[in-house]
Amino acid sequence: MSKLRSAITPRILVLFVGFLFCVAVVLTSGFLGQTREDDSFVTTQRARVLSVDNGGMSSDPMVDGMIIGRQILEVEILTGNHVGRHVRYENTASRFFNIVGQEGMELLVQVRENSDGSIAFVATLGHSRAPFMYIFVGLFLLVLIAVGRLKGLYSALSLVFTITTVVFFMIPMILQGQSPVLAAIITSVLTAVFSILIVSDVKPKGFAAILGTFAGVLLAGVVSVFAGRVAHISGMHLEHAEEVFFQARELSINIPQLLFAGIIISSLGAVIDIAMSISSVVFEIKDVNPTIGIKELYKRGMNVGRDIMGTMSNTLILAFAGGSITVMVIIALYRLPYIHFINLNLLALEVVQGISASFGLVLTVPVTAVLAAVMASGLNKKKNI
Repeated sequence: MSKLRSAITPRILVLFVGFLFCVAVVLTSGFLGQTREDDSFVTTQRARVLSVDNGGMSSDPMVDGMIIGRQILEVEILTGNHVGRHVRYENTASRFFNIVGQEGMELLVQVRENSDGSIAFVATLGHSRAPFMYIFVGLFLLVLIAVGRLKGLYSALSLVFTITTVVFFMIPMILQGQSPVLAAIITSVLTAVFSILIVSDVKPKGFAAILGTFAGVLLAGVVSVFAGRVAHISGMHLEHAEEVFFQARELSINIPQLLFAGIIISSLGAVIDIAMSISSVVFEIKDVNPTIGIKELYKRGMNVGRDIMGTMSNTLILAFAGGSITVMVIIALYRLPYIHFINLNLLALEVVQGISASFGLVLTVPVTAVLAAVMASGLNKKKNI
């Protein structure tokens, strides 16, 4: 029994608890095997293209390299009640829904059945991307493990936990009517605790980083809410917000808070990085020089934090800008006068998102430096007693 207890390290315990949490949220999320209830005769299936008749297709005069028009596809249904059935149907490829079937290609199709179970019609929904997605993500995880070895494995497990928590925990909370900001904060705390304790093991420097991360994302949320109110911005300005509103139907989703929840989650990764970096440096300095005081430790932590802060702030701003490049192009095409341009909802939205997340990142530096300095000094005193 004593050998078993010694083999169960704190890190293994964290992994076990994280695994149980992931299994629980996946099973209780309601996402597995869900179907739309508004039309029981329509299903989504995979199909392989057997033959193509492109007689009605032509080159798009407006977009180079794009083919539009109508084609006749013969496909084989690969999943569902009609596996193996061959179906011919007309597929329309427009400029904005340009799914052009090719022989051997796998497509996602919508199959509508008659009341007797026979196929009424088939329509193209899109490309079948699931196999590529699984392979692509799996390849990244393998590279991460190959390069990082044991640390890479911990990073991969942390990534899986983060994705699972966001998709199967935070989103269901929002759909159940809970505050999106509260859901994002809880998700951030869970993700930070698991990720930091797995990568750094269950040590005081990890707890300092966790507290610094919590302070950073909380500050980012507070700043975003304040800035949003002052600038008269709400989640209804977000892309697809109107669609969410109509699709929610009877669900009581707090849509205006989605903007602030998104800012918290977007800043989480960078905040974890900077908090862990500062905490590690402070504890390493204290370990090398046990006589150094709290004030000097704080100063060293701040020096490191300032160096990281400059590049991380750019990372966040560029991430938001890159995701909004289409919006920026549209704004430029309108050639608006400056007074109109500077007061645009779209521009204000991007500024609030980028700056609020950067606020959280910047303020994480002094908070983590103080916490790490105090905790490292307190730990050293206990060692000396």
